[in-house]
Amino acid sequence: MKHSSKLILGLVLVAVGVLWILNATGVFNFMFSTRGWWTLFIIVPCAIGLFENKDKVGPCIGICCGILLLLAVRDVITWHMCWQIGLALMLIGLGLQLMLFRTCRHDCMAHEFKTVSRDGKNIRHIESAFGKQDISFAGEIFEGADVESSFGGVTLDLHGAVITEDAVIELKVGFAGVTIIVPENLPVQIAASCSFGGITDNRRVRLGSGSPSLIITGSVGFGGVELRN
Repeated sequence: MKHSSKLILGLVLVAVGVLWILNATGVFNFMFSTRGWWTLFIIVPCAIGLFENKDKVGPCIGICCGILLLLAVRDVITWHMCWQIGLALMLIGLGLQLMLFRTCRHDCMAHEFKTVSRDGKNIRHIESAFGKQDISFAGEIFEGADVESSFGGVTLDLHGAVITEDAVIELKVGFAGVTIIVPENLPVQIAASCSFGGITDNRRVRLGSGSPSLIITGSVGFGGVELRN
């Protein structure tokens, strides 16, 4: 377990212990209830991700959704209010991002495209939030990529890329769109999970098997991925 995970778990345990003592001594009385306990499976992982992940948008959305669901389950707010407040918070977050970070967004993008080593391969790590990136791998050796996109868009152009063995593109897409331009002679295997989103194959030539192949994995939620030649 990473240090930040231990820190969050420690803070939760301390808070529970303090509340327990206050309740036992009569300083602060409250009725313990397990209603909505399942929302912790949304709130806690997102809180940990807020400290561990570079992308802060996804965890913040998850925390807000978890808290709203908890309040609705406990009848603090109605379910009608829950989704209305949720949409309003998303609009507020989008507006704040556009206002506060509009001047540095393009400068930051250049630093978010890096290469990591995994399983003996050089994997391109690409992040895009509230912006758009168009990336071409022409003339380069392409061994795979991790693509994280939220409230933005990414275009990966593999035309002219040197692909000598199976390459994996792992997606983490939320409220965003990703376009992958695939050479006609490159087979593609799709093994990604989709939730309120999908992968559309608009290639003129659809090769599903062969070697080397491009393998699409990861997850797509509230977004779309398009494959084309």
